[in-house]
Amino acid sequence: MVGWDVDPAALAGARARGFVHEIADAPEAAAGDVTVLAVPVRALRALVARARGDIVTDVGSTKAAIVAAGEAAHGGRFVGGHPLAGTERAGPAAASAALFRGRRALLTPTPVTDPAALATVAGLWRAAGAEVAEMPAAEHDELMAAVSHLPHVVAYALADAVGALGAPNGMAGGGFIDTTRIASTPPGMWVDVFLDNRDAVLRATDRFAERLAALRRAIAAGDEEAIRLCIEAARAARARILG
Repeated sequence: MVGWDVDPAALAGARARGFVHEIADAPEAAAGDVTVLAVPVRALRALVARARGDIVTDVGSTKAAIVAAGEAAHGGRFVGGHPLAGTERAGPAAASAALFRGRRALLTPTPVTDPAALATVAGLWRAAGAEVAEMPAAEHDELMAAVSHLPHVVAYALADAVGALGAPNGMAGGGFIDTTRIASTPPGMWVDVFLDNRDAVLRATDRFAERLAALRRAIAAGDEEAIRLCIEAARAARARILG
């Protein structure tokens, strides 16, 4: 395992924990049978051109632009990937051997993807305990805008709104804690995600704003039945989405 990162402290931490055996002085030198790129998504498009390896893959939360850049640089040896797992913590100290167990890893092959490369990357994720699924990159980006990117938009906005309401320190209820956990995520990754998938994120945010406005109107009108219908629709939607 050979690692490279712009942060020397992160590299040192990864080596000290045995996550990498060698440290490269440039991304071109961190090459092997499989090269995995795990950086913020707007940085990925530049990094993918510098990457070397028999097979190159990534873990970015947006896919269309990254897959295009990956195939321009590596042809069918690039396989777009996105594990649906993570926490609000970052860095080597936040690592968990169980992070991907039972979670979904999405791969976004195209007609030019080398079947052997796809099988190798799928095997990597299965070895980490993940369940592998495939979908087109554009479909992935629309889906993630709804089920991943929008929840972060809402969590950031909600935490900011409650802060602006002057809630006292140490008095948060369970609902606030559960709903805003992901708002503790550092901004670097999510600024990139929101901008790289901007159109799909805006569509999802507009749909959320419509539903929020409808619930607000029901509360303002004191319409008990309309409020109940909003809640029941939300409960049913959540159950369906979670399967």
